Amino acid sequence: MSQVDDIKNQVDIVDLVSETVNLRRTGKNYIGFCPFHENTRTPSFVVFPDSGTWRCFGQCAEGGDVFSYVMKRDGCDFQTALELLAKKAGVELTPYNRDDKPKEEKQHLYDLMNEAVSYFHNNLTQHPAGKPALEFLTGKRGLKPQTIEKFRLGYALPSWDGLTQHLLGKGYTRQDLIDTGVVSEQRDDKGEVIPNGRIYDRFRNRVMIPINDSRGNPIAFGARILDPNDSPKFLNSPQTVLFDKGKTLFALNEARSAIREKDQVVLVEGYMDVIVLHQEGFANTVCPMGTALTDFQAKQLTRQTKHIVLALDGDAAGYHAAVKDIDIIREASASETPGDTKNLLRQENRLNVDIRIVTIPEGLDPDEVVLENHEAWEEIIQTAKPIVIHMMETLAKGRDLDDAKTKSEIAAKIMPLIREVPNAIERETYRQQLARFLDIDESLLTYTGQTVSPGSGNKRAFPAKPRLKTTSDAMVFDPKDSFYNKENEILRCLYRYYDNPGSLAAIDRKLRKFHLEAMSPMDFNQTDLHEIASVYFRALDQDEELDTKAFIEKNIPESVQDTFFALKNKRPDNLNETLELDEEILRSVAFMRQEKCEYDKSELQSLLEGSEPGSEDMRNFETMLDRTLQRRRQLDILIDNINMIDFRNGK
Repeated sequence: MSQVDDIKNQVDIVDLVSETVNLRRTGKNYIGFCPFHENTRTPSFVVFPDSGTWRCFGQCAEGGDVFSYVMKRDGCDFQTALELLAKKAGVELTPYNRDDKPKEEKQHLYDLMNEAVSYFHNNLTQHPAGKPALEFLTGKRGLKPQTIEKFRLGYALPSWDGLTQHLLGKGYTRQDLIDTGVVSEQRDDKGEVIPNGRIYDRFRNRVMIPINDSRGNPIAFGARILDPNDSPKFLNSPQTVLFDKGKTLFALNEARSAIREKDQVVLVEGYMDVIVLHQEGFANTVCPMGTALTDFQAKQLTRQTKHIVLALDGDAAGYHAAVKDIDIIREASASETPGDTKNLLRQENRLNVDIRIVTIPEGLDPDEVVLENHEAWEEIIQTAKPIVIHMMETLAKGRDLDDAKTKSEIAAKIMPLIREVPNAIERETYRQQLARFLDIDESLLTYTGQTVSPGSGNKRAFPAKPRLKTTSDAMVFDPKDSFYNKENEILRCLYRYYDNPGSLAAIDRKLRKFHLEAMSPMDFNQTDLHEIASVYFRALDQDEELDTKAFIEKNIPESVQDTFFALKNKRPDNLNETLELDEEILRSVAFMRQEKCEYDKSELQSLLEGSEPGSEDMRNFETMLDRTLQRRRQLDILIDNINMIDFRNGK
């Protein structure tokens, strides 16, 4: 038994509430005036001894268990309520043993990076040596002062140890500077690091662009040359404990809300392109660290939107370079032929996303386009083309489409791509478009080699959940269990099997179809389970950690650690073999909500009987009862129809 359970068993909720509220018995429950809002005419506050819960049916419309009562009564957090009730119950709390040192050490490095960002920014805006860099940004690149401030752009002095001495003077150690990658270490003739050798500034005489993680913490730098004789043109921080270039997208933290609002993300190739586009109102723009978009980065984006636009260079090699470099799953061969495009199509299907491509006018970068003509960039994005169509036009560019060999060559390269499209309607549409594009008869375009089943459709974006064998009214809990056990079993299943942002989508769609709210922490009224559920749903809606379970384990409050680990380590009880788990979860949630409606209905009817006729309280109770009855009817309809719901086909 967890400490939370032990306390609940030891603390009588009627005795607890009676310390501050005058209660009177009504049937097996107790009622009184709510202590959380003014009301001296009709008691609306109900305590349920059997379930150990309370509920206000008046103005508050809130409820919970002994913990939530103390939290609301005393205005404290869960940990404080836990300690107070443990003392009352005579339960000795055993602190959860967790080593916070790594977290503290990481924060120390974040602080160092913030200090470095401030140092470079001050050099740019205040130091005389930063004037050429500032003129470069505001004059040649068209940046406004507020943009420079927003992105905290900076300048690295030509000095070999300016930043090094500054940070050492702030109390940071040599190892701190090495760990964050802001310095380089002296090496011997063979390129090996000399132990305890000299350290010196990694970045010198460069415009400094801070790179942040998904929470806005600075973790690295992108540094651009000012002197055309220097090389490389761009120099990034090395891989560090803070910075993993394969897991970082530049400006994602600034772009996230715009991506969700527009339901689209645009990928460009350069930091300055992103910064200028954000400045000009196109804040749904990001870029990878270099040229290769990794699987992790792709999943970061698909958490925000299913519509990805690749903005490619406009030169002749732009397409080939982009297909080779923007290789989402890194499976492209070394071939320079457009066959590498198959990987984009396969990734589009695997992630269940819509990937489109635009080509920037030759000789221009995205930032130049938008600064010259704001509407032109908007039009370019709006005219983004599907991969297959873009490929057709790219292969035909500058070639004679009346030449039979050209037509044959283009068809030979495009048809294998069309074959990769899983949806039969899209596949046939592309074949018809190719025939019209080449001005040939459709019958000449045949699928050669491997075929795709017309009924295959799009692959699921997430792994299939286990199939369970039960009766048609199967649920993940015993219907005779307490509310606590019901909530616990549902949460156990969610944690174990629904660990991707879209994995609850089918269930939530069905709930909304029957005019019911999607699943949320509000389905879990027991305080400790509510705390865990809050972290679970937050994990589904964040981007800093793609492993949902890892995020949950890192963020579970210490006060519910024992409850969480008991929930995590025990397999759900009632799972067998062949029925879709979605159906069981939906039925379980609906049944539990239905039961709670019945409790509410019963208590509201009791409160109405004791209300003064025509009073405001009576009208409020009647309104709440009407809502409860309507909700109960909606749940009844849902439960009656669950067996006819087709989860696989979204019907």
